[in-house]
Amino acid sequence: MSQSSLMRNASSKQNPQQNVLNGSSSPETLVGCEECDTVYQRVPLAEGERAYCLSCGGELYQRTRSLTSLLALVVTAMIVFIIANCFPIVIVELQGNSSQTTLLGAAWVMFQIDRAFVGFLILMTTFVVPLIDLLLLIYVLSSVGVFNSRPRYLVFAMRTLSVFRTWGMVEVFLIGVLVTLVKLVAMVVVIPGVALWAFAILSVLLVYIASFKVKSLWDEIDRSVP
Repeated sequence: MSQSSLMRNASSKQNPQQNVLNGSSSPETLVGCEECDTVYQRVPLAEGERAYCLSCGGELYQRTRSLTSLLALVVTAMIVFIIANCFPIVIVELQGNSSQTTLLGAAWVMFQIDRAFVGFLILMTTFVVPLIDLLLLIYVLSSVGVFNSRPRYLVFAMRTLSVFRTWGMVEVFLIGVLVTLVKLVAMVVVIPGVALWAFAILSVLLVYIASFKVKSLWDEIDRSVP
C-alpha cells in the first residue's frame, strides 16, 4: 500500500468521511495516530470537538474550548489545591485523644520513620508535580488568553507539562486515603477534614484538565496568537 493511501482525513464525530490525500500536503496539515501510527490530514473541528483514528479509535487531536475558560478552570484548581494543603485531611479520635495531619505533614512523618522513599513519592506525585503543572498552565494561558502574547518560555513550559503530566497522582492518593479510612472506622472515630473534600474536588478538576492534550493546547495557542 502506498504512503499516500495511508494519509486520510481524520474523522470527527460529525464528519467520519475519509479521503485519500495527494502528495502536496504540507507536514503542518498532517497528524499521526499515537496508537497505530496511521497518518491523517487535519480537518477543521468545532469548539470542543475531537478527531479519532479510523483504524484503532484512538484520539488524534481536539479543538479545545477558549483559553480564557480553561484558565478560569486552572485558577479554580489552584485555589482548591491551596485549600487541600492548608487544612487537615482527616481527624482521628481515640479515647479522648485526637490526631490530625495535612498532606505535607503525612509526607514528613514518612521521613521521620525511615520511610523516605514513600515520603518522597507522596511529596512529588501529590504536591510538587500538580503544583508545577498548575503554575505552568497559569503562566501559559494567562499570557495567551489575557495578554494575547506568546510567553517567553513557551516551548520549555509545554515540554515540561508533557513530561510531568503523567506523574500527577492526586486521585491515587485520594483512593488510598479512603481505603485507609474505611479500615480505621471500626477502631477509631474518623472525622473527614476540609482537605479531604478539597482533594476530591481537585481530583475531578485535574482529570478534566488532563483531558486536554498538550499538543491540542499548542494548536489552540497557534490559532490564538499568530
